[in-house]
Amino acid sequence: MNIKSFLYSVRDGQKEIEELNDRIYETEMSLLPGGIRYDKDKIQTSPSDKMPDMVAKIEEYRNTLIGKVQELYEKKAQAKEIINTLEDSRERQVLDIYFLSPKRQRIEDVAHIINYSEPRTYQFYLSALKHLEDYSKL
Repeated sequence: MNIKSFLYSVRDGQKEIEELNDRIYETEMSLLPGGIRYDKDKIQTSPSDKMPDMVAKIEEYRNTLIGKVQELYEKKAQAKEIINTLEDSRERQVLDIYFLSPKRQRIEDVAHIINYSEPRTYQFYLSALKHLEDYSKL
């Protein structure tokens, strides 16, 4: 795996965690009183109670989330170590914000944060990736 693919896998991992958190939230919201069936008398045509299935699904999502968070933590630590090998502090800063920020940043956002133009920020980004191409710890 090359360095660019690895760094993007960190970003993708963050996105997966956000999406999993959204799924957990949506599933939990389906358990609110409006989503619960209160039939006291079960008859042959009553639909089955879905609450146990929903609770099991939430538990499954949470277990998956724990694993994804641990995996992301390890990848971020490795990515931080790799990024810190760069000599130019601006290149380090661009990659750090772009790939490791908790909020997924676009190049335009990174440019605004570091007070450089977007084209100049993109040059730092490309230069940093070029300098890291030969990084062999992956």
